[in-house]
Amino acid sequence: MKKYLLPCLLAVTLSGCATIVSGSQQSIFIETPHVQDAECRLTDSKSGSWRLDETPGSVNVAKGNGPMNIVCSKKGYQTAVLQVEEEVAGATMGNIILGGGIGILVDAASGAAQKYPDNVILWLKPSSFKSAAAKKAWEDEQAQYLKKIKEAEEAKKQSQRSNNNQ
Repeated sequence: MKKYLLPCLLAVTLSGCATIVSGSQQSIFIETPHVQDAECRLTDSKSGSWRLDETPGSVNVAKGNGPMNIVCSKKGYQTAVLQVEEEVAGATMGNIILGGGIGILVDAASGAAQKYPDNVILWLKPSSFKSAAAKKAWEDEQAQYLKKIKEAEEAKKQSQRSNNNQ
């Protein structure tokens, strides 16, 4: 009986670990390159709604109701729309290992098992450009940024595949 006491106490104590460690809310930093003071509205799949009055800036949102739609706008620019998905929060994995079924249920119910990206970048395209060269420069810069993001995602996948093969 005594040999089961410690594991049971640990399981009960650590259940809901991600809820304790990361909480059910998080801050998302939103940036709109080359465009200051854009206004952004964030809406999750359960009709939760938040507003960021000026970019760049942060807004606190509830977790666990993804995906999140982010819409940023400013006069003189086309409205930018981005949908971000949630991922499994790091503390959740520890909870699965240590806390088991009870902990994961607590975390899932509270939203702590999920996490949005910490940083989001939306590119607002000018409604018009002063010249064809200015338009091309904007498009080239955005393409370079997207290429870097794609390369980083591919490197992350490669690293995960490498770790899984070890």
